[in-house]
Amino acid sequence: MKFWQKAFIGILIIFIISINICLYLTSKYSFSLNMQRDTDRALGEYHFIMNGIHETMNSIYYLEKAEMTPSSIGNLMRSYADYYRKQDVFLELKHSNELLFTNIPFAVTYNTDNDALDWNAVKLQVLSNNGKNYLYIAGKIGGQYEDYALTYVRDLSELYHTHSQLTRYLITVTALVEIVLTLILLLLLRKLTRPIRIMQKATRKISSGVYDERVNIPGKDEFHDLAENFNQMASRIQEKIIELDKNAQDKQRLVDNLAHELRTPLTAIRGYAEYLQATNTNEQNRIKAAGYIVSETDRMQNLAFKLLDLALIRNSKLDVQKIIPLELFHQVKSALESKLKEKSIQLDIHSSLNELIGDPILLQSLLVNLVDNAVKASSKDSFIQLSAHFDTVPILEVRDWGCGMGEDQTALVWEPFYRVDKARSRSTGGIGLGLSLCREIAHLHGAELKIHSFLGKGTTVQIVFTTSLQPSENSVILRDV
Repeated sequence: MKFWQKAFIGILIIFIISINICLYLTSKYSFSLNMQRDTDRALGEYHFIMNGIHETMNSIYYLEKAEMTPSSIGNLMRSYADYYRKQDVFLELKHSNELLFTNIPFAVTYNTDNDALDWNAVKLQVLSNNGKNYLYIAGKIGGQYEDYALTYVRDLSELYHTHSQLTRYLITVTALVEIVLTLILLLLLRKLTRPIRIMQKATRKISSGVYDERVNIPGKDEFHDLAENFNQMASRIQEKIIELDKNAQDKQRLVDNLAHELRTPLTAIRGYAEYLQATNTNEQNRIKAAGYIVSETDRMQNLAFKLLDLALIRNSKLDVQKIIPLELFHQVKSALESKLKEKSIQLDIHSSLNELIGDPILLQSLLVNLVDNAVKASSKDSFIQLSAHFDTVPILEVRDWGCGMGEDQTALVWEPFYRVDKARSRSTGGIGLGLSLCREIAHLHGAELKIHSFLGKGTTVQIVFTTSLQPSENSVILRDV
C-alpha cells in the first residue's frame, strides 16, 4: 500500500471516529437538556397540583369543619386530570395505599406505597410501557395529609420522538459530511503527495541510468527544499558518472596507446635480433643492427620511466618550499642547454616575482617538459620566453613562436601518448607523456594549465597558481637573458 493511501485511510478513520463521537455527545447532551427541561416542567406542574389539592383540602377542613369525602376528592382530582390530560399527563391519588383516583390508562410496576415515600421529597423515575416512555413523579402531600400520596405521570413520547428525529438527521448529515470529507481528503492528499510521486519517478529514471533527470517543485515548503537538494545530488552524481566514464575512457586509451607504443619497438627489436641470429654479416652491419636494438630498448626504457614518474606524481606529496623564480629558471636553462645550443635557440628569462611556494624538483620537471616541447616546436635560430609575473595570482609562462597547433589539437594535447606531429616526435624520442606529467604536477600545486596556440604563430602555456599559499606581493622586475 502506498504512503498516500495509508495516510488517507488513517486520517479518514480518525476524522470519522472524531465526528461520530462529537455528534454522539451532541445528541446526548441535547437529549439531556430536553429531558431536564421536561423534568423541571413536570416538577413544576406536580408541585402546582399538589399545592392546589393541599389548599383545597385545608379550605374544606377549616371552613366547613369537615373532611373530604372520596367523591369530593374524586371530583377535585378529575378537574386537574381533565385539564392536564390534553398535555399527556396522568394523575393518581392514594390514601394509605388505598386508591382514591387514577386516570392512568395502563399498569406499570411502580412502588408508590406511603412507607416508601419521603414527605419532604419526591421520587422520579422513567418507565416504559408498550414502547413508550413515561416520567413518574410520586410524593406525599405533606402536613396533616401525609397519608395521601400523589403520582404524576407524563408521556415522554414527543421528547423521544424528537430525539429520534434529531438522531436520524445527525446520522444523515454525518454520512454526507463524511462522503464530502472523503472526496476532499482524497483530492488533497493526492495533491500534497504529488511532489513525492514526481521525485519517485525521477529517482526511478536516475536508477535506470538517466542521470540528467531533474525535478521542479514550485513553492517554499519542505518539498521544494527537498527537490533542490535532490537536484544538487543528481547533478553531483551525473558529474561523478561523467568523471568515471572519462577516467575509464582515459585508462582504456592509455592501455591502447601503450600497447601501440610497445608494439613498434618490440617489432623492431625482434626483427633486428632475428637478422643478427640468422644472417652471417660483416661487423659494420652487426654494429648497425645492434645500435637499432639499443635505440629501441632505450625508447622502451624511457616509456617505462615516464609511466613510473606519472604514477609516482599522482600518489606523491609536495615538499613545499620557498622558491626564487629566477633560480628555478636558471636550473631549467642548464638542464636544456645542450638542446638549446643544438638548434641555436635563445631562452629569454625574466621574472617580476621575488618568491614562489611549491616543490622545486617537481616545478623544475614541469618547466623542463614545457620548454623542451617549445624547443621541439621551434625552428633554428629562434627564441623562447620563460617568465613569471603576478596578475591577482602568480603565473609562470612559457612562450614560443614555433609551428603552433589548431584548436582540435589543443584540446587533446594533455592526453597521454598524444603527439601533434607523430613523425617528428618519434624521431626525437618523444612518447607523448610529458604534458600529462605537467598537468599532474600543476594539479598537485593547486594550479591550472592554460594553453593558447595558433598554427604558424606559436604557443603560450601558462601555469596559473590558485592556492592561497602563494605570496601576493608584486616585486620589481628582475631580468636575465
